[in-house]
Amino acid sequence: MVPARSTSHAAHAFLHLQRGAPATLAAQLVEQLRRAVLDGVLQPDHPLPSSRELARELGVSRNTAVAAYEALAADGTIVVRPRRAPLVAHVPARAGGQGAARVQPAAAAPRTSKSARRLSAVVPPDKLDALLGSRARSRPFGVGLPDLELLPWRIFERCLARRVRSMSAADALDHDPRGAPLLRRAVLHHIAVARGVRATVDQVFITEGSQAAVDLCCRALLDPGDAAWVEDPGPLALRAAVRMAGARPIPIPVDEDGLRVRAGAHRRRGAPRARVAFVSPAYAFPSGARLTLPRRIELLSWATRARAVVVEIDYEGELRFDGTPLPSLLSLDLEGVKDRVIHVGTFSRSLFPGLRLGFMIVPPALVRAVAMVRAASTRSPPYLLQAALADFIDEGHFARHLRKLKQATRRRRDLVLAELGLLLPSAVRARAPAGGSVLTLDLPAGADDVAIVQALAARGVDAQPLSRITAARASARAPRAPGLILGFGAHSEGALRDAARTLAAVVTQAIGAGEAGAPPGSPPR
Repeated sequence: MVPARSTSHAAHAFLHLQRGAPATLAAQLVEQLRRAVLDGVLQPDHPLPSSRELARELGVSRNTAVAAYEALAADGTIVVRPRRAPLVAHVPARAGGQGAARVQPAAAAPRTSKSARRLSAVVPPDKLDALLGSRARSRPFGVGLPDLELLPWRIFERCLARRVRSMSAADALDHDPRGAPLLRRAVLHHIAVARGVRATVDQVFITEGSQAAVDLCCRALLDPGDAAWVEDPGPLALRAAVRMAGARPIPIPVDEDGLRVRAGAHRRRGAPRARVAFVSPAYAFPSGARLTLPRRIELLSWATRARAVVVEIDYEGELRFDGTPLPSLLSLDLEGVKDRVIHVGTFSRSLFPGLRLGFMIVPPALVRAVAMVRAASTRSPPYLLQAALADFIDEGHFARHLRKLKQATRRRRDLVLAELGLLLPSAVRARAPAGGSVLTLDLPAGADDVAIVQALAARGVDAQPLSRITAARASARAPRAPGLILGFGAHSEGALRDAARTLAAVVTQAIGAGEAGAPPGSPPR
């Protein structure tokens, strides 16, 4: 430690330099003097010792003092005068310092945008706290989590290492806002085989996951005040993206046949002139309902009449176990479909969220507008990740991984349904999904699903309350239906079996013991 010596400049006794610290002595001196000025310890026009006096006072070289003064003069903290002592410049003191009360009042909280304030009505505080956590947790029955044990990490690592070694100058300079052409071609081939989509490479955009694609759609298609259909219940993040664009999310109810198109087109209860409809035809979250063919035709007919765009979000459309999979909306051979549908997919659910890669198939008439919006914002994800994923797809690794993932997910779904069917009271109904990695438990009326989720978390089990993602207004006659949303795709069968027992115990205690043994998916007796 280098304390200030006793001189005529006793006011500078607050300076304490530490030898051996990561910062140089000059940098420490700059930081401490600047902080003293901002805090009001040193007032404007206060004379400072000369560089020679300051060096002697602190026991450092004169070069250190000169360098510090030059840095402070360069940013306007002090005024250096020829052959005279430097002076403190007229810098407003910051709130909280010794001289702050005389210079300015205490600062008010920073003002945020209307879009940011709108989100407070959509995202609950506990959900935001979880997003801001230092590390995401992976516990049964967490939603939206893949099984990292199934991923062939070594193969993906080799794809990435090979691309690092072979990257050219042209690759390093790639800046197409739609993404790297090699991944766009790989995605196009994959989506044509898996979902029956026919398009061109020019229509493919690579995004930072499905949420980035939704955000891009909102900014390219919606103006402030516009209406957009969203499924109800449905993801909070989707409603948040619509509100961030200044538009109005209009919740449209979902039943066992998917989105109720007629409810959305109703003049009083819906929004017949909405600009965009966000739907998940293959697998609605969280119910797992798929949009039937009559509803699909009805939706596309409405979009043509209303001159609206349908954004098809395919979260887990490839993870279907039961029944014949319906093709993508974009693959339907109907007039006007290819001009009205944007297909959104993601690799976060099938690979891992940290990859942050997804894609969009955009109608030819919208490619230029979407590309301009994209070029003005985030551009495309890192080239190396795109190139490695392209190889992973082209070499057949992704298709093999999907087959393995589908088999494991189906086994886990069956196990969870069987365990819950044996353990839960008959008043609780489990909806058996035909695909995906999420199921819903319908709780009896009056149950507090938020409190149940909190009790489960205390015992090491995660879930989401259904009431939190239901936008329909509650009333005394029709309160929001309580339920639990459970993810089952990320954990071993043993972990899921233990979690099912914990969940059954908590739910039974919360709603009162009832008749057990109802088969999965059966209605309350």
